[in-house]
Amino acid sequence: MDDIAAEAGVSKPKLYRYFGDKAGLNGAVAAKLGALMWESAQVTILAEQDHAPVDDLVRSAVQSYVALVGQYPAVVRYLMANHLFQYSGSGNGGVADQLRSVMEVVADRFTESLQRVHANTSVIPLAVASILGFGLSATQWWIDSGREQGVDDKFFTAHLSETTWGIINGAAATVDVAFSRGLPFSDPGFASRLEAD
Repeated sequence: MDDIAAEAGVSKPKLYRYFGDKAGLNGAVAAKLGALMWESAQVTILAEQDHAPVDDLVRSAVQSYVALVGQYPAVVRYLMANHLFQYSGSGNGGVADQLRSVMEVVADRFTESLQRVHANTSVIPLAVASILGFGLSATQWWIDSGREQGVDDKFFTAHLSETTWGIINGAAATVDVAFSRGLPFSDPGFASRLEAD
């Protein structure tokens, strides 16, 4: 709190008066980063769902996420260290709440695609949890040491995108479905039944 007050050029009591306590300040930081992620998603993955290929949406969303993490690595590291990057279920607009909100909008589209081909949709929440888990773990590694080891934004974005598709495709295969990532969600051919062996 001393460091934050000094950086902001205000007294520590003034910080406490505005945020209440350290938890209030932490929550405000998490909410601000969460809002930035939501705004970023609105101009990428949420804006072009019906027209752009799904692969483009995924890559664009991941690229925006990586750009924000790269812009605010100390903030992300701080939030992760204080367990404020985890999903709380509170709906207070924190980082994980916003990430999950974005993912649930997209997950609904994958669910609709599975329903069109009469496939089991229960695999979607598992895929969302898997993507969030791997993504946050990879992000922590990247900001802690990956960038120092030469993993730049472009490479990290490609890794997150391809691993996300690996999880999506693996989940789809468990219910005998394949997704054509080069097609938009609205295309009837986006999801198709796999041929039985």
